[in-house]
This record gives sequence, C-alpha cells and structure tokens, in this order.
Amino acid sequence: MMEYSEYRVDHNGTKIHYLEINSHLKETTPLVIVPGLSESAEDYISVLEKLAPRHCVVITLRGRGKSDSPKTGYTLEDHIADIDSVITHLKLNEYVLMGFSRGVSYAIGYALQNTKALKGLIIGDYPAVHTQLPEGWVYFFSSLPPWRGKALKQRMSKDALRGLQQESYLVPFWDELSKIKCPVLIIRGGKLGAVLSEDDVKKYQDKIPHAQVEVFVGHDHNLFEPDEETFIQTTELFMEGIE
Repeated sequence: MMEYSEYRVDHNGTKIHYLEINSHLKETTPLVIVPGLSESAEDYISVLEKLAPRHCVVITLRGRGKSDSPKTGYTLEDHIADIDSVITHLKLNEYVLMGFSRGVSYAIGYALQNTKALKGLIIGDYPAVHTQLPEGWVYFFSSLPPWRGKALKQRMSKDALRGLQQESYLVPFWDELSKIKCPVLIIRGGKLGAVLSEDDVKKYQDKIPHAQVEVFVGHDHNLFEPDEETFIQTTELFMEGIE
C-alpha cells in the first residue's frame, strides 16, 4: 500500500478531514475529489493508489468519517466552503476537481465560484442539481444496504443526516454551466441504477458543448465497482489530455 498523509483543516471551528498522496510531485496536475453523499476519503484509498504517481486529494465533507459533525450547518454553501477550506489550505492554483454522486452538486457549486482556478472538472453520474431531500428521507436512506462495504451508521452521525435533510433546498445549476470553460468529463453509469439519465447528459452537452461524455457500460451508479480500472483509465486519459 502506498503511503498517504491525512490532515484536518479548521473551518470556522469545524474540522474537515482530507487525504493527500504524492504532494511532492509538482509536475502532475493535482486531482481533488469530492465524494458522494455518505462517503469519506478512506473510500478512495484504492483510487489514489492506482492513480499514482499523480498528486491527489480527497476531502471528507462535514458529518462524514473523520470530519466533525456539527448539529447544524449542512447547507450547500457550508459544503462548498468545506471544499474551499482544504484547497485554500493546500494553496492549490491549478487542479482538476471531481465530484461523485451528490458530491457533484457541491463540486459544481464550488467550480462556478472558482472558474479561473480549474484546469478540469469531472462529473460522476449526477445531474447539475442540488436536490431538496424530502421528509422521510433519513429513514429511507438509513434503510439502504451498506455502500461500498460499509454501513451508514459507520459513515455518518444522526445529526448529519437530519441536518442534510432539514437544510437542503433545490438549486438547479443548468443555466450557469456555460460559465465553465475548462475541459469537462461527464461519466454516466450504463446499467439500471445509474442516476444520470440520457436526457440530463443532453442538458450538460447543451450547456457545455465541449464536454466529453463516457458511459461505463458495466456499471450502475457505483462507478468504481465491479471494475475500478475503467474509472482509473478514463480519468487518467482525461487528465493527460489536459496536461
């Protein structure tokens, strides 16, 4: 296993955890990953190792994993600020930002505020919408089977789940996407269970005509299983094209 470093950044009293690998390699463009709704940085250790020797960072958003879980403070803006706190701490100027699942809405929100710093944006199987989580969502989400081998109670606190639901609100980003001029990679699962529909891919292409679209035929919403290598190769080719 390749060595990685882990840190916690203080964001207005809330500690935000992240993992970093190969920070000394300045010749490669860094990849910053914003995980899915309940995920933490540890879920991406295998991805980091396979992308070596690239400089990579994975952020654990508030309420997940080793980041703090405040009782309140789970708005879209709070999550965007978590991303900013890590990138600012690391003094990254040119990097590729990736969001997966609900992490896409946080990544797009951040990207729209930092268009000049981005060298690329990767969108992982999710539309350009920050959804409002309905009443009853906490019970529904808690009843789902383990995700990537780990039960929800091992991933998130009850305060975080309630906060995500109660402080969520609908924010569509479609009309703002034309502001993103950097290279964009859109990845969609090709099997039943994928979240990003063909219609939503067309919306992305309408707003970002230069976007590259890849369909992982053997995958549903989980772009990392059963074949993580497909994600690795697709991501690396995209980033090599930027460099």
